[in-house]
Parts: sequence; C-alpha cells; structure tokens
Amino acid sequence: MDLLLQSCDLLTAFLLIYGLKRMSSPATASSGIVLAGIGMLLIVLASFLYSFGVSGTARPHLPVNLLLAGLALLLGTGWSWWRGERVPLTAMPQMVALYNGMGGAAAGAIAGIELLAHPDVSNVRLAIAILGGFIGSFSFSGSLVAWAKLEGKLPKPWRPRFLQLGNGLVLLLAVASGTALPALLPNPALLSLFFVSSLAFGALITLPIGG
Repeated sequence: MDLLLQSCDLLTAFLLIYGLKRMSSPATASSGIVLAGIGMLLIVLASFLYSFGVSGTARPHLPVNLLLAGLALLLGTGWSWWRGERVPLTAMPQMVALYNGMGGAAAGAIAGIELLAHPDVSNVRLAIAILGGFIGSFSFSGSLVAWAKLEGKLPKPWRPRFLQLGNGLVLLLAVASGTALPALLPNPALLSLFFVSSLAFGALITLPIGG
C-alpha cells in the first residue's frame, strides 16, 4: 500500500509539473489543464487508500469521515463545475483568485489540524506544517482581497502611513509565533496568534495594490 501511494505521489507530481509546463503556451494549454486535472484526480482517489491503514482507535470514525469526504468532493466539484460553465470570460481573473484562495485555505486548515493533533511528530514534519500554514493563510487572505479588487468591491488602494512598518511587524509576529510553536505545542492560543498574524499579513500586502 505504501509503495502504491508513493507511486501515485510521484506520478501526480510529474503530471502537475508537465501540465503547468504545457499551460505556458496557448497552443498546448488545453491539454496541459487536462493532464494536471488527471493528476489531481489520481491523488484525490489515492488518498482514500489511507483508510485501509488507520489505527484501531480511528476505525470507528472511518464511515463518518469517508462520508464527509465524499460529500465535500461532490459539493466542491458540482459548485466549481457549475460556476466554471457560467462565469463570463471577463470575470475569469477574479474566479481564479477566489479558487486560489480556497486552495490556500485548505492548506492552512490541514496544517492547523496537523499541528493540533500531532504535536509530537518529527521536526521536519512540524516545519513543513508550519510553513504550509503560513503560506496557505496569507495566500487565502491575499487572494480574497485580490478577488474583491477585481470584482470592484475595493475600488481604491489602501496605503496608510507606516504601512511597510506595520507589515514588517505583523510578519515578525507570524514568524516568531511559528518558530515558537514546535516547543510549545499543543498550544491553541499560540496557534491562533500564528494563523491570525499570517492571515493579516496576506491582506495587508495586497490592500495597497491598485483597485
């Protein structure tokens, strides 16, 4: 099972990288999107194989968790397909910004669960979770601001005095709280501070951009 999952990881990485490469040209962009989509479908389906190796304590919760995962996939796929078919071409940038933000939110949520549920894992795994939480959080908030600007809901840039200093302080707070997390987990208050400062940083660096 581990070999199968690792093979799926490797094949998905290849399909995503090759798909992105083909998206760089209008002549091959359509096939690149299809290849990347196949890679995402493969790894999503392969992730359900983890259900065969769950611990005895987690097994009673498996039916409910699988049902919730299936419902999330159905709702997310149905809504995004429906919106993708109906969105005007001129509104495509804000839809891309919104979907990019949802990806960041998912990465941040996974990192938060990992940090709360598994505080005793290796330092490498903790570092990856913290980095993923930081990038996912500021990608989410920054993408939401970008969507609001493209949609015309924030028509003017926001550039108060000392904005760069404020951005630096918020970034420092996010880095400091993230650096302290491995030694103090599980600590919900510190984890909340880390995610709030990461979200604030993403919004603050995007708000000054033109409307």
